[in-house]
Amino acid sequence: MSQRKHRRAKMAFDPEELVNLTNHGTMRLRSAVARAMTLSVDERKRATIVRKGKPATLKYERIKDLAAEWAKQPVASE
Repeated sequence: MSQRKHRRAKMAFDPEELVNLTNHGTMRLRSAVARAMTLSVDERKRATIVRKGKPATLKYERIKDLAAEWAKQPVASE
């Protein structure tokens, strides 16, 4: 009997998507993630990004994951 390992599918997020960082207003997703990571520890753990796509809300753990993921990728120059 074999056991299947389930992997969490990576969702692609558009860093240029307009979102709302609660208590901080509307901005691009990349900016919202960066701002959330600079908040005080208490504020950071309550941070929520609201978006139109799925998932509609990103809580701190997902925000932290995105920040780490994007820190590894070079930013395209315009």
